[in-house]
Amino acid sequence: MLFFKLINSSFRRNGKVYGPYLLASSMLVAINYIFAAISVNCSLHHLSSSAATTAMINISANFILLVTFAFLLYVNRFLWQQRSSELGLYSMLGMTSHNLELLTIIEKCYLFIGSIICGLITGVIFERLAFLGLGRLLKVHSLKQPWIEPAALARTTLYMAGFFVILMAVDLVKLHRLNPNQLWHTTTRSPRRHGWLFTVMGMLGIILLAGAYYLTLTTKPRISAFSNFMTAVLLLVAGTYLLFIAGSVLILRFLQRRKKFYYRPRHFITISGMLQRMEQNGASLATICLLCSAVLVALFSSISLYAGIGDSVNRYVPKDVVMITNQPLSGEQQGTIKRVARNHHVKVFDQDSYQATTPQNGYWRGQRFINQGSLEHMTKDTTSSIIFVTSREYRQMTGKTAQLNDHQALVYSPAKQHTGKLTIAGHHYQAKSLRQLSFAFNPEHSIYAPAFVIVNHLPAGIPTMNVTSFRYRLNGSEHRHMQFENDLQAHLQLTNSQVTGRYNLHYLFNSLYGGLVFAGILISLALGITTTIVIYFKQISEGYADRYRFKTMQQVGLSERETAKSIHKQVLMVFMLPIVGAIINLLFAMPAIKQIMTQLSFYNLPLMVTVAGSITLALLVIYLLIYGLTTRVYHQIVDSIH
Repeated sequence: MLFFKLINSSFRRNGKVYGPYLLASSMLVAINYIFAAISVNCSLHHLSSSAATTAMINISANFILLVTFAFLLYVNRFLWQQRSSELGLYSMLGMTSHNLELLTIIEKCYLFIGSIICGLITGVIFERLAFLGLGRLLKVHSLKQPWIEPAALARTTLYMAGFFVILMAVDLVKLHRLNPNQLWHTTTRSPRRHGWLFTVMGMLGIILLAGAYYLTLTTKPRISAFSNFMTAVLLLVAGTYLLFIAGSVLILRFLQRRKKFYYRPRHFITISGMLQRMEQNGASLATICLLCSAVLVALFSSISLYAGIGDSVNRYVPKDVVMITNQPLSGEQQGTIKRVARNHHVKVFDQDSYQATTPQNGYWRGQRFINQGSLEHMTKDTTSSIIFVTSREYRQMTGKTAQLNDHQALVYSPAKQHTGKLTIAGHHYQAKSLRQLSFAFNPEHSIYAPAFVIVNHLPAGIPTMNVTSFRYRLNGSEHRHMQFENDLQAHLQLTNSQVTGRYNLHYLFNSLYGGLVFAGILISLALGITTTIVIYFKQISEGYADRYRFKTMQQVGLSERETAKSIHKQVLMVFMLPIVGAIINLLFAMPAIKQIMTQLSFYNLPLMVTVAGSITLALLVIYLLIYGLTTRVYHQIVDSIH
């Protein structure tokens, strides 16, 4: 009974620590339950795009589990620092190591029970709302979700129990290795001495960051783009930690050695104070920076793709239906189109047809296109494809006349403009760029951006294809439109690669990108919760440290106003470093993300810039709001010395 009274008393005294911890862990439990409930949902598996959506949800669920575990480890370290002195006092008052271990076990059980009960209740309440949101993003109204998913409850409880058992084991090992005197003084830190290895770490951090930024700036729209981006992410993570932990200290040490600069009242106080803060909080600041970067990148990528679905669909199917055949459609096939349209009460109009070469995949080496042929011959260097169309077909499709000789060409390339003297398929052309081409599309649905080349005569030796497209009018739901497109394909006996329907493609993109936005929002919410708690505990740590700095600075002659102004300036500077770093990371990540999106036929750069600016501004406002809220606790701790 005594142990429970001690734990209850500790929870009441340290409410500012345990309260936010329980709130954050409960919300993470709720997010884990929501992902688990959606992943086992039966109606989701009946969708035509269920494989991609379910895979995305499962990957996101596993990532959230890792975030939850990392969060619990980080906060457990802070709780240990807060509780160690209390445990040391209990030990000096006569408690045995067995008693302290029992106290630790009871504390972890309290935290686990509180987190799991509050989290699961919150998850059950908001899970249906989240599921409705997923249905709206996917634009599917047939999804059904029970009030409670027992399998999701069991899985979430099992994972969280495993995490808390690990935390309990970590604390028990620490408790076993430290004596009472070490427990009592565990929060005191001796000044650090930085040798040559520390200098190497700082320089390595700068090199790794430079390497990460170089990779993002030089990424090309080829099959290795995503792997290059992930390599850059790994370099960025390592470089950020090394730069905040060691690089920042080296920079401040360098400023200290500049005597004329350092020995000025304002610089002296600021640099010495910043040096202490970076030595104590470098890892926390790096963590905050990376979490904010992850939120920005996740929301930027998912929202850009989802908002640009209409543009992406137009890149694949400029009209409502596009068909690719080896020869022009026969009279029988034209009759089939009319018959199927009549059966579905569809009016077909604006039908046209033109001939072009099949896509020739390859890559650009300067002004020369290296032709690799069909997709079967692609390599890691492949970045784009070339499609030739005659000037006669161009005039027929657009109503515009292209005045060209045999050595001139017009090039439409939405991914990257190509002008001047070009060599393509063994022919030399003086090329001009086209800004728009109404009939351009991606015939192979491949990741390689197509470039349409308008010439007088098609090059010899390249196979040709016939492209037929039309619009249609149908009064009814999206489902009826999809039924017509599917029925038309079945009656024409054409493959998926030969027929592309606007409504089917739109449905597919909604399923893929809608699930991506849903996962991105929940992941950003989890990362935001983690970031807030890391900031909150960093403010508490700095509050206790600054309480004694405040007293020391007044003892050496500074007024209370000067001391408060200096410390608050340093706190604000340190607080702003992570968000500034996150914005810089997003700016350098955008070129690589743009190249990856190019492989998904997304070329809308103004939309990307708008989304990036909007989410950056929103995150900055939320970040400053968190600063204002957590600073209250900081001021209460600092002011308690008076």
